[in-house]
Amino acid sequence: METLESVYKEPPKTPEQRLWIAVLDSAISDALFNRNPAQMEDARRWFRDAGYSFKMVCDLANYDYGFIRRCVMANIKNASLA
Repeated sequence: METLESVYKEPPKTPEQRLWIAVLDSAISDALFNRNPAQMEDARRWFRDAGYSFKMVCDLANYDYGFIRRCVMANIKNASLA
């Protein structure tokens, strides 16, 4: 079973890693809480499609992209049911 600790390949060490973590954090916030429906859908599509840019951002943030995607998609599903 994956845990939050398993998301990290190793703890953030550089300012660049912290920057990419902030990019992910912003995208997660947009996907779950953005009041603009078009922006929310764009963010959700970014996670849903899991394309090159999503995988690259996760890699640069030192996160496992599969775990991040599963967590975010589960939260999107739960938000849609509420």
